[in-house]
Amino acid sequence: MLRIQRGLPWLRTPKTYRVLERCFRNGKAKSGFRLIEYSVQQDHLHLVVEADDRRRLSRGVQGLMIRIAKSLNRFWRRRVGRVFADRYFALALVKRMQLWRTLRYVLNNGRKHGAWSAKDRPDPYSSGRWFLRWCTLDPLRRPLRIPAVERPHTFELLALPAIALDDLPGPRHYDDGESLESLLNALA
Repeated sequence: MLRIQRGLPWLRTPKTYRVLERCFRNGKAKSGFRLIEYSVQQDHLHLVVEADDRRRLSRGVQGLMIRIAKSLNRFWRRRVGRVFADRYFALALVKRMQLWRTLRYVLNNGRKHGAWSAKDRPDPYSSGRWFLRWCTLDPLRRPLRIPAVERPHTFELLALPAIALDDLPGPRHYDDGESLESLLNALA
């Protein structure tokens, strides 16, 4: 998670989002570092990244933060100034269920904050438009632009359960006859 300084404009506006998406697209893949998914909120960003080791993780996130800070300062017509409030918070995802919960949280984070409520479309301020594992009967319209995210190398996303478009991040509710045991067995 990357939080911006207090007093800066919101990140969740169409023009600011285009600046951020350009940064994500240009910094999504470096040697040993890949941006997998993201979500843009009013004052913070959630990123799911994959790295070959700790050094490449720190270099990759640092490079992405610098790219974002310079672009936002230029867009906001600030000559210089600190954009991010503090260092990033990193959590290593090693289990498939942990990855599934994190993806569910990041992609539907706009619902948690009350910024996105459409039940039939992914949050437009996230990488959900390119996510392939939504559980929906209707095909999603995907943008023609090059995706702003990379496909992971370590985890196979197709082995994970699908994520509902209208899922609210937090404790999982099993109201469709699905049991926690069957989900865990599928992930094992």
